[in-house]
Amino acid sequence: MAHMQKFSRGAIGHMLGHYDRSKEVSGLKIPVNTVLNYNLAYNDQPLNQLDFIHQRLSEIRVQNRKDVNVMVDWVVTLPRSLNNQGPVDEDKFFREAYNFLSERYGKENVISAYVHMDETTPHMHFAFVPVAEDKKRDGFKLSAKEVVNRQDLRTFHKDLSDHMERVFGRDIGILNEATQEGNRSIEELKRATAQEELQKATLKTQEMLSNVKKLKKAMEVSKAKKKGIESEIEALQAKYEGRQMRINEITQIKPEYGKGLFGNIKGISGVSVSDIEKLKAMAIEGLEAKDRLERLQGDYERVKRLVPTFEERTAEAREKAILREKAQAFDRLPDDVKRQLLPQKIKVQEIRLGKGKKIE
Repeated sequence: MAHMQKFSRGAIGHMLGHYDRSKEVSGLKIPVNTVLNYNLAYNDQPLNQLDFIHQRLSEIRVQNRKDVNVMVDWVVTLPRSLNNQGPVDEDKFFREAYNFLSERYGKENVISAYVHMDETTPHMHFAFVPVAEDKKRDGFKLSAKEVVNRQDLRTFHKDLSDHMERVFGRDIGILNEATQEGNRSIEELKRATAQEELQKATLKTQEMLSNVKKLKKAMEVSKAKKKGIESEIEALQAKYEGRQMRINEITQIKPEYGKGLFGNIKGISGVSVSDIEKLKAMAIEGLEAKDRLERLQGDYERVKRLVPTFEERTAEAREKAILREKAQAFDRLPDDVKRQLLPQKIKVQEIRLGKGKKIE
């Protein structure tokens, strides 16, 4: 909503050119609107910005140091609630912001108050010389540290919000999430942003490491499954080879008895050569049927573990229906009866969970 920045002598030239657009500004979002920019401090301070700074500094005590901040800039942005509400509310907001800041920091110290309409969001640069009372030597001195101190930053947005609420008759959203804990300077905001980015990067790194661990674990599980499948394949191959050997043994069986008068094998009454062949075929079919049965049995056990039985589903549905009927019956009770029964209901639930005492 509003940000503050301090400037030394060496930095003010660039900023003054930025305010009045006397220097080319690159990257303007709406360059055609530059003609709509205006200075709210023109009537109170008609001098050239740099001339006024030199004049004001000559009137107060100033430390002879290059790093002394001679200018403070408050950038006040139009609240979202006033965006696209028309020029009347926009102009009213910036004029009241100017009045608030002039009273807070002294109208006699105002350098300029340019409202920029050619950037992303309308905003005002309220620039002033930070003049504080010199209690030791009487008179006044230059001191940005004393003028814009922690207390000033902490109360700035709350005071500005109260002022605007009196003017507009409503809260216009100055105290948003970024300013409820007091204002921070631009440097502090940059540090906070950097910290947020660092936290995001740290979280992203942790997430990536977590994903790497998950991938490693998944790879280990896959390797274990692969070993298990390979072992299963080896076992099936051995089983197949064993079955094949048994089939070969059966097919190699040859009756060694001579044939009788009617084609029967001598020594085995009622058994013919064709009967032996049939028995061999039946043995082979039995082995194959046993294999199929074992596979079906394995499939059945896997399905059984995954799918609940019909009896389990029926019992679960019946229990849910009973609980639903009880809940609906309880909801139909009058409120005073519910309040009387509710503690007892909770007690019964605790007993069912094993947390309460037994019902007498």
